Amino acid sequence: METAGSRGSRGTAKGATALRELRMTSIRTIDRAVDVLNAFHHQAPERSMDELCHEVGLPRPTVYRILYTLERRGLILYNPETQKYRLGYQFLYYGDLVAHSLDLRREAEDVLLELHRQTQQTVLMSVARGDTLTYVFRKEAPEGLKVSTFEGPRRPITFGAFGCVTMAYMDTDNLEKLLAQPLPAFTPRTVTQPDQIRRRLQQIREEKVFVETGEGYVGVTGIAAPVFDARNHFVAAVGVNGPTVHLTGERLSQATAAVRNAALRISGRLGADPRRG
Repeated sequence: METAGSRGSRGTAKGATALRELRMTSIRTIDRAVDVLNAFHHQAPERSMDELCHEVGLPRPTVYRILYTLERRGLILYNPETQKYRLGYQFLYYGDLVAHSLDLRREAEDVLLELHRQTQQTVLMSVARGDTLTYVFRKEAPEGLKVSTFEGPRRPITFGAFGCVTMAYMDTDNLEKLLAQPLPAFTPRTVTQPDQIRRRLQQIREEKVFVETGEGYVGVTGIAAPVFDARNHFVAAVGVNGPTVHLTGERLSQATAAVRNAALRISGRLGADPRRG
């Protein structure tokens, strides 16, 4: 049934399409501002006023007004010591929006399904939401003993292998605040001593994979590895949970290698550069 709201939405969409089809001229001031921004690149991350004027071919007063406006909006930073300009921190926010617009699950799904076929264990992907983990992908073991972890429910950020991998890439201040609090023991084997955890996190950063046995669930082994984006920032943990009786010896070694390889493949799809860490 058509409603006034649906008709209004379609009308708005049609109107936007019609506007895009019109032959309009661009706004010259915005064009010039984009030209100024495009003058910054990896070979020239900082520019003087004279360099910018020469690069974009505009008068000094015009370039100054553009820079002043961009600086007020956080898009340009001025260094009074060098008297040079560079791109501002607001671009980090825009970059995050672009990164988040990439569907992490879509990029990862076929790799995780292959990991499921290789290991025959429950495969998971988790992301951090504040001080908790949220599972955004789950594929259970096909038969026999299995570990059930529903998509969506949250766990403390210290929980199991996925929590340890996530903590390894927290910023130092937040990590120390977390370790200053009493940490929950999920099983008798859960490591809760801050110094032990710090050593463990350093090992994770070096090896890019982590294995825990019986710390999240009794009788369950967890294997997790970090996924990075195009800026080599941690974005998710991927891995498997399975009965410890199934994950020992050569089988554990193979599953650990498979988890690490899956994380590397997903990171590559998101633009991460393995040479940077």
